[in-house]
Amino acid sequence: DCFAPRRERATHARRARSVTSRRRFPASSSRERANRPPPDRPRSGARRQRSLSRLFEMFPAASMTSRVALGGAAVRTGANAKAKAKARARPVRAAISEPPAAPASEQVPAARGAGRKKVVVLGSGWGAISFVKSLPASAPYDVVLVSPRNYFLYTPLLPGAATGAVEERSIVEPIRRPIAEKGWKYYEAACIDVDATAKKITCRAADPECFDDKGKDCEWHTFDVDYDYLVTAVGAVPNTFGVPGVEDNCMFFKEIVHASRFRREVNERFERATLPDVPEERMRELLTFVVIGAGPTGVELAAELYDMVYQDVAKMYPSRLIPFVSIKIIDLQEKILSAYDRRIAEYATDFFQRANIECLLNKQVGEVRPDAVVITDKITGEKSEVPFGLAVWCSGIKLNPLCEKIMDSLPEGTQENRRSLACDKNLRVNGSNGSIFAVGDCATIVRPRSMSKAMELYKSAAKCDDAGDCEIDLDKDQIKAALTKGVEEFPHLEEVVNNIDDKFAVFAQANGRCTFDGFSKMLTEVDNGLRALPATAQVAKQEGEYLAAFFAQCDGDAARLIGDETKFEYNHKGSLAYIGKDAAVADIPGFTIVKGIAAGVIWKSFETISQVSVRNIFLVASDMIRTKLFGRDISRFVD
Repeated sequence: DCFAPRRERATHARRARSVTSRRRFPASSSRERANRPPPDRPRSGARRQRSLSRLFEMFPAASMTSRVALGGAAVRTGANAKAKAKARARPVRAAISEPPAAPASEQVPAARGAGRKKVVVLGSGWGAISFVKSLPASAPYDVVLVSPRNYFLYTPLLPGAATGAVEERSIVEPIRRPIAEKGWKYYEAACIDVDATAKKITCRAADPECFDDKGKDCEWHTFDVDYDYLVTAVGAVPNTFGVPGVEDNCMFFKEIVHASRFRREVNERFERATLPDVPEERMRELLTFVVIGAGPTGVELAAELYDMVYQDVAKMYPSRLIPFVSIKIIDLQEKILSAYDRRIAEYATDFFQRANIECLLNKQVGEVRPDAVVITDKITGEKSEVPFGLAVWCSGIKLNPLCEKIMDSLPEGTQENRRSLACDKNLRVNGSNGSIFAVGDCATIVRPRSMSKAMELYKSAAKCDDAGDCEIDLDKDQIKAALTKGVEEFPHLEEVVNNIDDKFAVFAQANGRCTFDGFSKMLTEVDNGLRALPATAQVAKQEGEYLAAFFAQCDGDAARLIGDETKFEYNHKGSLAYIGKDAAVADIPGFTIVKGIAAGVIWKSFETISQVSVRNIFLVASDMIRTKLFGRDISRFVD
């Protein structure tokens, strides 16, 4: 065999290595030899690193980042930091990977709540959503939001949703989205009581089993939530001003359910009027729509309804219906949009009249019957009836009943203004010792300096001494002239001047003049019925953003949250209102007043980009384009 010498040399070599191995490691049992680690063969650093790299590529989850189970926790075995970081950076290539390892005990953050302040937010409107989205998740607060409505509603486009110009889902944003992004909590429940002394709220929610619409009584689930700080953003509720029949015979227009009902009711009336053998008088009654209140909401609702009728209904329904359609708007003031600049109010009023939207101005509603609104002319006192097929109440707001409970739980004398929660310049509710804050429609900022200025102006005009003894008493016109001098420095006094007429007769003497003491009481009465800022989405949004910045700045320091002297300053960014036929009015501070189609473009652009999420921006933009190209969807879903 020619290979025999080679085989013999290989056999001798194996025997020699075996002898050497036995000399280095004495004989032992087979179990000990199996458990003995292999000899550490010296290698160069470069060769060792290349080998480790190949190992990482083959078994990334089992090499330097391998784990052993200790008490149910995964613990990393020893390795240098650089190798561990390199291994973590590579993606796991196994089809089924292990769950991520928990951090070591010294890296676990402190338990949530330890040393942190608990903030409970009531509501899901403009003030609440602005506060939640603006407060950093890293701030030392545990936030709990409580609201029976689990979404935010973009109210400026509510009239558009009521007529199909935009879809309802396009202007709502789930409240859980910003809450979940920051790791906070949300309870779908209604706050029914507040204990300011114990810093506790009582909430109530319906059993989910009661949502089957079977008509059975729900068992309520009631629970308490403690707080360190309470942010009240519950808004306001519609105000009927005690007018009989409003709640029974009118629709309110404040929530998405109201818009949905309005859309359904309007379509239903057109369908009824289309049926055979309907008398003309009945058609006229069905197709008469009355909007009570000529503020921004009422005006935009009437404008959107006008667009729907003449841009879509006129194309799809028999033409004989259109002459019977009547849209009326009723208001106590002499112009629509009376709170806007006089030029805007005049333009909008003239625009409505030219569009055949009947403006019943200087009219006070005395009663709402099932088929007619009873109105009284403010100038002549003459009464008349306005028949309707559908009436919508858009006239004013009042204090939320929950805020009344908050007032009752605070020390007596701290909440004399029963129209809204009185707050200081930092939005802290008076009498709460800095534990309750309020934003939006439920809050008003007390302006003590403006009241002091009003007293000084009266004393100066009536030539009074420090004790309040005056040489003369002032009549109504003299009081107005005196207060007007301070309007430039204290704009709040302008509202006082505008509301003196209703109170002057009560506090004036028989000679038609008012003493200093009577003026002081009248001033308090008038101021208690006023708000320092308008009840608009713009105000609520800025207050929520300011309060979030204030909480973040105080960084959980209770002393600063109670005693910090910063001040909320409202920055009016302008007023917009849609008036129909793609036209709008815009009052832009520092720029100009824009009217017509150009303002309509500004209005549509602003309302689109002002949505609270990118999702809503795309939805609203697509709805507006769809409506322009294909018209509104006038389908009606019947239960």
